[in-house]
Amino acid sequence: MTAGSLVLLAALLVTGAAFHAQSLLPRFLRVPAPVAPPRGSAAAGVLYAFTLAFTPGAKESASLHLPSYLAGIAYHLGIFAALVRLLTTLVPVTLPWAADVAAAVLFALGLVCGLALLAKRILDSNLRAISVPDDFLANLLVDATLATGIVASLDHALVWLFQVTGTALLLYAPLGKLRHMLFLLASRLWSGATFGRRGVRPAPPPGVPRG
Repeated sequence: MTAGSLVLLAALLVTGAAFHAQSLLPRFLRVPAPVAPPRGSAAAGVLYAFTLAFTPGAKESASLHLPSYLAGIAYHLGIFAALVRLLTTLVPVTLPWAADVAAAVLFALGLVCGLALLAKRILDSNLRAISVPDDFLANLLVDATLATGIVASLDHALVWLFQVTGTALLLYAPLGKLRHMLFLLASRLWSGATFGRRGVRPAPPPGVPRG
């Protein structure tokens, strides 16, 4: 195993430990079990939370800013693919050239969208007013990882560079907004189950009172 792989593996362990420690904080302690009788399905609520709840029709901000919404989807697809590709660098597997090219294209699409969203945050006075340094740093770290992912996909001799930026990204993830890559899943599970059980999500048919 190369030095870059060892550093990346260490970063994965540190990041995993940091996320686990955060999950044990008092604010994440288990909430009391509901006592009211259910008026809907928790499973249906979870399904809604991970599907239709992400669509523009369910998110006013997304429906009003559709280009940014679509760019965000492409950005996150690129990020997810980069994380998967980062993990594959830890195993002695050589991907087909076509897979590397496809990965590079996906990373490039994500990078373009990420830079566009960063430019919007900088140029839009409203967005700039509510932004904090973490918003910019997180974007730049992700963009750097996508950029080096492109380079590493086209030249395997530079995989170590991809691993270095990936290590920085992983170590920063528990410290800022990037922690949502993990806690988004937990929050969606909880809110989906809670509001599904109450019969609030998905929305009941017209004329049926909400829980």
